[in-house]
Amino acid sequence: MDYKHRHIILLLLLASLLLISDNSFSEQFVVVDRENGDRLTGRFLGATDTHFEMEYNGQILKFPLEGHRIDFTSELDNVPDRIAARHYDKGLQLLKLEQPDLAKRKFEAALEEFPMYAAAHYELGLLYENEGDIENTLARFRSVLLIDPEKVDLVPMLEKIGENAMTAEDYAQAVNAFQLILKHYPDHEGIASIAYRTGFLLINELKDHVAGLDILNDAVLKYQRSPEREEAVFRIGLSQAETGEHINALNTLKNFIDNYPDSDLRDDAQLKRAIIYLQIGETDNAVNEAKFVRMQSDDLKIVAQASEVLQASAWNIYTHNLPDTNIQAVAVDKTSLWVGTSKGIAQIETEGSGQWKANEAVAVLINEFLQTVPDVRAIAANETGVWVGTRHQGILHYNKLTNKINNYTVENGFPSTWVRDIQMDDEEIWFATDVGVVRIEIASGKQYPYAGNSHVPIDVNSIALTPDSVWVGSNGAMIAFFDRGSGVWDSRSFVDVDPSSKIVKFGVVDKKVMFSWYNEKKRENGFFISNWDGMKGESYPLMTGLPDETALDDILVTGEIDQSGNVDDVEGDDSVSTPLVLWVAMNDSITVYDTRVRDFIGTLNYPKIVLSDSTVQCLVVDKNRAWIGTSKGMLTIDKDKLSQMVEP
Repeated sequence: MDYKHRHIILLLLLASLLLISDNSFSEQFVVVDRENGDRLTGRFLGATDTHFEMEYNGQILKFPLEGHRIDFTSELDNVPDRIAARHYDKGLQLLKLEQPDLAKRKFEAALEEFPMYAAAHYELGLLYENEGDIENTLARFRSVLLIDPEKVDLVPMLEKIGENAMTAEDYAQAVNAFQLILKHYPDHEGIASIAYRTGFLLINELKDHVAGLDILNDAVLKYQRSPEREEAVFRIGLSQAETGEHINALNTLKNFIDNYPDSDLRDDAQLKRAIIYLQIGETDNAVNEAKFVRMQSDDLKIVAQASEVLQASAWNIYTHNLPDTNIQAVAVDKTSLWVGTSKGIAQIETEGSGQWKANEAVAVLINEFLQTVPDVRAIAANETGVWVGTRHQGILHYNKLTNKINNYTVENGFPSTWVRDIQMDDEEIWFATDVGVVRIEIASGKQYPYAGNSHVPIDVNSIALTPDSVWVGSNGAMIAFFDRGSGVWDSRSFVDVDPSSKIVKFGVVDKKVMFSWYNEKKRENGFFISNWDGMKGESYPLMTGLPDETALDDILVTGEIDQSGNVDDVEGDDSVSTPLVLWVAMNDSITVYDTRVRDFIGTLNYPKIVLSDSTVQCLVVDKNRAWIGTSKGMLTIDKDKLSQMVEP
């Protein structure tokens, strides 16, 4: 649209605005700039197609439309001064001469003089819209609505911008345009459809479930007769599950099924209820829901997903009673599972076969000790205390005996605030940080930082602690080795591990040290196991030729002594006389290796129907049960159950 035609349309819009009666708006004021330089401001009384009337100092004045510069406002504080008005008028003249760039400068000059100049904001918005700059268009229109929402009806233009943005798949800008309508034109005749559309965009396209929930919850209450309400209730249930409101989600989806029994989304709602029950550890309810869906649905895809739920029921899955489902560290002591997330720590009491009960008291103490919630990256726990390593917040130590918390940072002598691993025994605690390794004597509290020499790396990922030595791993295959008796550092490498490999995580079980590794160049990963001193070591490749390089480093290894006594000792082979069972967690599955029979017991895939697109981030084993922390929740499975469910 050229500027000449655009301003013809704007004149018609102005004339129609003048003809609207007073009771359609709040009180309107008119500002008249006369040709002789006088300015009159008064209450607007009405207009014809040739004249308008105003009340000025108690008098009723009548002026022709032609020959006067007129402006309208509902707030007298928004009336621009004469300098700003002259810039604005010059901008309009330049538009008539089809000089948009020069006009833009004049409107900007008007705003520099008088930032509350709604008409200048509006003209700039039109110019940006003509250039296709939607971000700046909406910014200017937003200013108009904040300054003087009755200045002009922007709904048609905002709807057009939103529609065009959706066509271009620029969903964020579409939402921005629609939200301006929702906020400033709540009584618009099409507001119901716009509200539902905005909520759907936020949830389905932008994955902003919190904002989408707010809008859809409001819409289903206000606009109950709208055809979009059915889908909105369903989407609310899904979003409640995504935001951790599992019980609300179950209730919402149950109400949806009851109120819309013939809906095409009914089976989807039933299937989602089964998945949510898995997420909160109610396996029996999950199985019942999945069986019901599988019986009643004609949709082969939904039937297949219901079967996946039944297979996933072999796992215990937990996404509730956590500060966040992004689990980055996990540790066990005799009574608790300590779970570290990007938004704090949780203490979970695990009773029986995979029961899950949060003990909030200590977790609240730790999470609220600092001004910001700790981003937990490492945990170590025993009967006397819990050590929590964070990213950029140092160490938090909770003393179980005194119920006190201390924070170790650079301010009190600790060399780093980013802690990646913590290992401890009865005498010492060792920390892996981004500036080397730190040792603390428990009895004295004395700190020993190690970094900067030829053996100790700066950027440390993981530590293994044995009675005689400390193993330290960084981004390469070379391992720093500390002799605890002599206090001497050395470097180690192993023939079975390619020098270009990178160490992921260490583990120590009985008299064995192990670590997981990956090789980006060869696209393979695996684990290494040896004696404490590094002798009799052997590497076990697991996955080779991986097309997705990002899955290479999602590999963790740990284990425990097998107490079952089900496997006989192998005669004449001391290296396998210890009954070790190793658990190796990869990105898509977990496998178990028995060192005495030198074979894998089997491999079991994770329940992706529940934790889709998740990555493995931590692993701990306790009492023949593996706890696997992922980016979307916690998985756990018993060794006996895994043996029954393995996928060879």
